[in-house]
Amino acid sequence: MIIKVEPADMFMYTVIMISNLETPDPEDQEIRDYMEAEELEPKYRSEGDFEGRHSESMQFGGCYLGRHLGEINLIQQKYIEVELITHEIKRHLGESDRPVELPDEKQDAAVAELLKSFNNDKAFREREDGKYEVALDGEAVREAARALLKN
Repeated sequence: MIIKVEPADMFMYTVIMISNLETPDPEDQEIRDYMEAEELEPKYRSEGDFEGRHSESMQFGGCYLGRHLGEINLIQQKYIEVELITHEIKRHLGESDRPVELPDEKQDAAVAELLKSFNNDKAFREREDGKYEVALDGEAVREAARALLKN
């Protein structure tokens, strides 16, 4: 889901949430569930083309949605972290003198299991510029994957 914040005037802003209806982002349903639980209704809702994709657009007043943006951001952040860690796990499995080859039929389940071990606060470290990066120990990832394959 794409979230755009646009100024409406000097003191107000508009929040526009755009979701791809053809291939929804993984977090879209959880965000919709949150909005439903909080009884948040868009001021305007429409369907149409956005960047070449059939999409839904929901527009909210900034004051109306404002205090909920932090929670929505956390939902998105959680999914982004999973994507980043998943990418790094797969990269580490193959980057080695002794790579771990997961059979195609076991790969999704094995990566999901590895995520349980490696998706935590230690998975990220702050760089000197204040940004964060994934900091997984490649050998620890491969060792955990080898242990999974033995079971």
